[in-house]
Amino acid sequence: MTFYDNTRIEYWQSQEQSALRLAFQESRKRHTLSRGDRELPKGRFRHDLLAVNSFSRRIWGRAISDELSKLLCDGGDGTTHNRDIYFVSLMDVSCARSPEDRLTEADLEGIKNRLRRGLRDFSYFGMVEPAYYVNLQQGVRYHGNRCLFWHLHALVWGVTRKELKKRLRKLVQSGHYTAIADGLTAAHTRKVKQGWLPRNVAYVLKSPCKTYRVSVLKRPNKRGRPIASPEGAVAQRFKQGRLRLRHGDRVVLFHAMKHLHLDRLAVAGGAGVQIMRTAKRVALRVDDGLMPMRRPRPFVGMAEHRRRKLRFLKAA
Repeated sequence: MTFYDNTRIEYWQSQEQSALRLAFQESRKRHTLSRGDRELPKGRFRHDLLAVNSFSRRIWGRAISDELSKLLCDGGDGTTHNRDIYFVSLMDVSCARSPEDRLTEADLEGIKNRLRRGLRDFSYFGMVEPAYYVNLQQGVRYHGNRCLFWHLHALVWGVTRKELKKRLRKLVQSGHYTAIADGLTAAHTRKVKQGWLPRNVAYVLKSPCKTYRVSVLKRPNKRGRPIASPEGAVAQRFKQGRLRLRHGDRVVLFHAMKHLHLDRLAVAGGAGVQIMRTAKRVALRVDDGLMPMRRPRPFVGMAEHRRRKLRFLKAA
């Protein structure tokens, strides 16, 4: 099996494609979809690298997987990688937007520049994606009940874990990265285990598939009782939960991302820049072989059809 096969991007995108098609049919928000919207997820738009097109995500996933495996893996299947690699997630509440807001090119660049600041001077490749928060309680750092929280998942190499965590810790303490609520993580780092690189690549390249909820809990003491201030106010903490996207949620995310392109959502630095450039050049080729297009059958008029039928009957 190849590195791309081990990512299982083909399987996950086929699942997402079926779920989106079902949402277009059964969602109560299906009336918001125009005829042009319903065409965007189809195979003939795959080379536009649309963020809402599962075929585009397969092409992009294969191109990125091939380039990452060449640089980071000794074998072609990704069972071993030849250096320390870290999976990093970076979030900041300033990147949260209303679900109704259409993300402009300038706005997207601003989000990307803010999120990747902590990875400056490192080698990395990552993708920006939205987390759809459908239920935000009072006390979070966003004014509104729902939001799209744009954040970054990246693979980082060429740096020690100590240096990486120290850099991110300073940025969190300075307020550059801030979680949407107290108690949630704004910067997360973990070392990629041997054999786990393909699934981490798949997570970086995935399409949004969950909704998130932030609930308020009373903060307990060691005995399990709520902690209260001298004035009687009960200390609170926030907890995040997640569920699979519902049909209406998929339609909301579709509208928020239908104008975005995968290569524009990608960020890279150091050795990752060449990976992204090569992958983009490969992904934009028309002869990808992913979906061989059927040649249209030539139109045959009624007179010609009758002549062919007559010749066939005479030959019989």
